[in-house]
Amino acid sequence: MTKLGRNDPCTCGSGKKYKKCCLANEVTPVASLTWLKMRRTEGELSPTLLKHADKFYGREALIEAWDEFSLWKDVPMDPGSQPELDNMFLPWFTFNWIPNNAEIKKADHLPEMPVAMHYLQAKASRLDPFQQRFIKEICSQPYSFFMVTDAEPGVSLTLRDLILEREVTVHERQASETLPKGSIIFTRIITMDDASIMVGCAPTAIPSAYHNEFIDVREDMAKRNPNYDQNVLLEYDLELRTMYYEIRDELANPALPQLRNTDKEEFQLTKLYYTLTCPPRQAMEALISLSLTENPDGCLEEGKCDEHGELVFLEFPWLRKGNQQHASWDNTVMGNIVIDGNLLTIDVNSQERADVIKREVESRLGDQASFRNAVIESSEKMMEEIASRPPGVKPESKRNEEEQTPEVQEMLKDMSEKHWRAWLDTSIPALKDQTPREAVKTAIGKERLEALLWDFEGRSESLGSFAPDMKAIRKELGLD
Repeated sequence: MTKLGRNDPCTCGSGKKYKKCCLANEVTPVASLTWLKMRRTEGELSPTLLKHADKFYGREALIEAWDEFSLWKDVPMDPGSQPELDNMFLPWFTFNWIPNNAEIKKADHLPEMPVAMHYLQAKASRLDPFQQRFIKEICSQPYSFFMVTDAEPGVSLTLRDLILEREVTVHERQASETLPKGSIIFTRIITMDDASIMVGCAPTAIPSAYHNEFIDVREDMAKRNPNYDQNVLLEYDLELRTMYYEIRDELANPALPQLRNTDKEEFQLTKLYYTLTCPPRQAMEALISLSLTENPDGCLEEGKCDEHGELVFLEFPWLRKGNQQHASWDNTVMGNIVIDGNLLTIDVNSQERADVIKREVESRLGDQASFRNAVIESSEKMMEEIASRPPGVKPESKRNEEEQTPEVQEMLKDMSEKHWRAWLDTSIPALKDQTPREAVKTAIGKERLEALLWDFEGRSESLGSFAPDMKAIRKELGLD
């Protein structure tokens, strides 16, 4: 009889996967018993091992271990400012840390083994077989980065080790209710009698956008150690913890992103001011072809005229055919032109576009348009304003109001669909310059692609009208 796989449809006819149906009922009693025993053992051993460390390693050892754990950055042992202290450091200190006696005279050497292993050697008779196994298992397991692939709230998390490429389901009540799929955690997992738990989990969850960085680490590690395993990963303890701290600090103090337009020019809002010495209609006739309109006279209907029928105000976009970044776009909006009496203003979003339009105005209007000044708003200032804006508060503008109209919404939807169809055949840097269709053909490419899709799903709200239809994309790529 063929063994039923965890992801196969359950034979009871519920329509659910076996792992989420009858398998859970079959293993829960034994797994729960082992899980509770592991947690109880952890709770009993923790204070005992700290007392043992104080007696045989000395109080200075705790400070030395903290310095190493916190990467010698002279941070205080304060759980308020350093949440890693209680949840992560203490288990690392008792089960992982090994003193360095290289610069210490022999008479003062400390035991060159983890505190827990020294306790096991010295007090084995006081420990039952389960406690002994627990210590050996936890000391043998390295920290790694795990991605949440599934969760049963209040019960368990299914995690994929991004370095060792293994999958494990851990019994976890609190984290299973708060961690979204795709998020990444830095932790250590121990397994005993088919039950797994996390011991020493870092408090900062890492967004799925970092997934590709861990794939790069794994590939680099495989080049250095073709047959690497958990023992090799133990030797990378410092490097992995350094990576965690760097990401934690990036998340806590994010750098302002470099904004660029679709021509990959640095984003810089610029408003150019000109004084006109010609009638508004003459200025319109000289500049209107910049809008790519096929009916210049029809543009007058969008303007305002005085009581004599003479044009006094007109606003129109400066367009260019095609788009460098989005092949599906018919045009690129280069700027916005406003003729208001004897005042001509032009809004652009880069210095390069400002230089181009200046030349166009000079060529088309000559001395009939006198340049007055330019007002520039840097991208750094824009991002600072956005960062200081209270959560959930959006700037009010005419454009935001216009985007709510059914016509604009339909246009944005059409543009979004065209963009994501073209995206499937676009070289993506995060996919090592492969297209999604190419990436899905290999295991490593597929993993990078999945990481990218996880990131899109997590940012769907911020993408708004341009959020991809993930179900359609997965179906097109054969990932559903």
